[in-house]
Amino acid sequence: MFWSASLASVGGSQLLFLAGGKLVFDLSGSEFLLGLSAAVFGIGTIVINFLGGVIADRIEKKILLVITSFAMTIVLLILALIDAFDFETVFIVIILTSVLGLISGFDWPARSSIFTQFIDDKSQMISAVSLNAILWQGMRILAPGFGGFIIAFYGTDTVFFISSIGFFIMGIAMIVIKPNKVIRKKEEKKSIFKDTKEGIDFIYNNKLFRVIIFSNYITSMIGISYLQLLPAFSDSYSKTSFGNLSAQILGVLLSCAGVGAVFGTAITSRLKRNINLGKLGLSANIFSVIVLLLFGITNFFILEENIYANPWISYNLILSIIFIFFTGTFNSIFMVCSMSLLHLNVPENLRGRVMGIHTITFSLMSTGALFLGIMAEFLTSSVSVMIAAFILIIINSLIFYKNPDIRKI
Repeated sequence: MFWSASLASVGGSQLLFLAGGKLVFDLSGSEFLLGLSAAVFGIGTIVINFLGGVIADRIEKKILLVITSFAMTIVLLILALIDAFDFETVFIVIILTSVLGLISGFDWPARSSIFTQFIDDKSQMISAVSLNAILWQGMRILAPGFGGFIIAFYGTDTVFFISSIGFFIMGIAMIVIKPNKVIRKKEEKKSIFKDTKEGIDFIYNNKLFRVIIFSNYITSMIGISYLQLLPAFSDSYSKTSFGNLSAQILGVLLSCAGVGAVFGTAITSRLKRNINLGKLGLSANIFSVIVLLLFGITNFFILEENIYANPWISYNLILSIIFIFFTGTFNSIFMVCSMSLLHLNVPENLRGRVMGIHTITFSLMSTGALFLGIMAEFLTSSVSVMIAAFILIIINSLIFYKNPDIRKI
């Protein structure tokens, strides 16, 4: 029930990212504002994430998810109505997006840690993490492809309405669901500040957590954030002989990234227990940014005449699909391996805080878009992605070679 309801709410999140970025770019035509709209969501989530992790360790995660799901529903309905009645401006969209980011700061730590209450055997952890990851990866396939065509025919407001329904379903489901109770050790009551510091200190003093979380942060912030700039890449298909195909191409590109991610997740979920998770995860992280570099190069050497005449069979689209697919595949393998290692080693009394700090990874995907957006404003989107990928190839390679103990896990 949790997994099925999460399909609806995670699908709503993916639709929000798609429609929000498309709406901002259509209103402004600015890659900087496109990056800013994604960044405010991420910044809002990061600001609250530490507090959200503490709360997830203090109260029932189920109650927290009920509250956040209905709060997201209300804000998305407001955004949908404003868009439907043509009152939207870039400023209003950014404000509402930042509010959604603040709510997500409470939602994500609980969501990323509660699913362990549905398993009884730690040997099932990799499968559980993979199944949880497929929620996000699968919706990255279905939601953008579905949403891109809805935007083309019915507008972004319809997508926001559908997104709000997804969170409403999640809220109702969490009222019904009864997760396994967590046995908590009796501890002296501490302030929120001390609880937060305890989670940070644990990560700082534990090399595995320190390296894995840093790797997730840097790759998401500089690398995966390219997904937020895809509306700018798809804008090349706005004046084809078939008409404006930018929304449809945007959906196709996002979906291909999702297909690759699900493929990577499926591969990882089939691994046996004696597989070297450390080496597999760190090496997949390197390959993901190598393929991202190729994606940037492909879109730098673009032949507009070919796109305008035959957009669906242009070499640019075909190569973009291939490279975005494998970027998603390798990144997904890294994410599942790293999350499995963290879940298998985190103390239960710190799970909410530690995994809450880890979920900042997903916020940095949005926040990093501001960095790429600023570069893209002056250097074009393809060049900014190429620079980001080149930097990450160096950093991720150093992480791989400097941590032989983690490679042996």
